[in-house]
Amino acid sequence: MQQIDPADLFSDPVERSRIIAEATFGLNEIRDAFEALPVGARVLEVGCGTGFLLASLAGLRPDLSLFGLEPLGKGFAAFEATLARIEGAFGNLTIYRVGVEDFALPDGEEPFDLIFSINVFEHLDDWPRAVANTATLLAPDGCMIVLCPNYAVPYEPHFGIPIIGGPEWTRRLFARHIDKIEQKNNARGLWDSLNFITVPALRRECRRLGIDLAFDKGVMARMLMRLDSDAEFRNRQAAVAGIARLLRMFGVGALSQRLPAAFSPYMKAIVKRPDATSGAMLQDAGGLPL
Repeated sequence: MQQIDPADLFSDPVERSRIIAEATFGLNEIRDAFEALPVGARVLEVGCGTGFLLASLAGLRPDLSLFGLEPLGKGFAAFEATLARIEGAFGNLTIYRVGVEDFALPDGEEPFDLIFSINVFEHLDDWPRAVANTATLLAPDGCMIVLCPNYAVPYEPHFGIPIIGGPEWTRRLFARHIDKIEQKNNARGLWDSLNFITVPALRRECRRLGIDLAFDKGVMARMLMRLDSDAEFRNRQAAVAGIARLLRMFGVGALSQRLPAAFSPYMKAIVKRPDATSGAMLQDAGGLPL
């Protein structure tokens, strides 16, 4: 099995720790769907970043075909050299340098059995168009898993600040803090990349397109547990870690599984391909025809 040492890919220990932590989180959240895939299945990651998670998956399942989309857009450092190295190390891995809104299957290529996106949908320029497009990329029995913040809860996790009076007012109120975080993480434009997607908005869009949508309401309880098991994540969320731990002590994690998904600051959405009758609607919405 092909192995890639993270230390060889990322020289900065802080960056390496963050990337490994996020890849581990992502793998745990998609593990059941990923492990259930049959031999020869096709998997697409929307916004694969450095490609490290895809490389880990390619090593775990060399019997699958894995693909990534990464336009290397605003708000993030360009990892082109890392992507090229990872892509060259695995014969079953291909990375397209394009955004999900504009991606189309190359001629002769089959659709995907699993599409997943981890902490990317909140940065898309046009997330409704992305939803419509990815639905057309799914195999008939395929599914897409989307993990990202839910801004129906007024908290911004990248910067650890409350959302007060909407994104514009929040940007003004916390301008110095936002600039400091962007500079510290070499992520200029990160705030401007946010689209503030919400569970209700995603639900409305999927209903309009005829797309089957469900939410895993256990994800918030797992996020609270992650504060105990993942030191890197705990350090990044230091502003709320103590409060979150207190909430967990009072059973909020278990309670969150009984509340509507809109009340959770983080979402895990499972999207299924619509039936053929929805094809025209998807085409009108900017996606590809079924």
